[in-house]
Amino acid sequence: MSHKAAAAMPMMTLEVKVVNGEDVRVPSGRPLCHGAYAVVHTPSSSAPTRVDQDPDCHGYPYWDEAVRVALPAGARWLDVEICRAHGGGGGRSETVAAARVPVEDFTVGPPGHLHCLSYRLFGSAARGMMQRRNGIVNITVKRLDGVAPLPAEGKAAMFSPPATGKAVDAAGASGSGSCCGAAAVEQGKPAAPAGAVMGYPVGC
Repeated sequence: MSHKAAAAMPMMTLEVKVVNGEDVRVPSGRPLCHGAYAVVHTPSSSAPTRVDQDPDCHGYPYWDEAVRVALPAGARWLDVEICRAHGGGGGRSETVAAARVPVEDFTVGPPGHLHCLSYRLFGSAARGMMQRRNGIVNITVKRLDGVAPLPAEGKAAMFSPPATGKAVDAAGASGSGSCCGAAAVEQGKPAAPAGAVMGYPVGC
């Protein structure tokens, strides 16, 4: 078997839990409140979380919801978008911020290894680029090799193109045990993954 064949990575099924966002703002500069939801995109699938209807989250939407997506061989990243659903019907929504998650951040270690990651979000800027810093998103990623992805429901077909913000989690990709850290529990909700966040915008 050649080296390239041995290194090839087959289609993976990922369980991505979007825990929460921190200090996320809408284009006007006001904190994102009710109507917030997240979408996980890969080159072959998309899956949304539920909509957080809390009117008092003040830019800290909370989901703690896991979705499953398929990641095709050769993919270099997945994208996490924070969106806002508008009231009044019609299914209108907009992307508020997004982060790009490099595949190497969660492919170290065996299937079932839990990676807790925090990424810098970037908001919409000119020419469709995601370049303006706009908070942080906390996620966990687990490989479920051989498990079929759950069907996407609801808004999955309406989402905008993948994000262009990229960040690296502070815990790194050591793959040694779980990368999760403890954080303070506020307002009676479970703690989000801990760790400093670094990031910079990149092109598509």
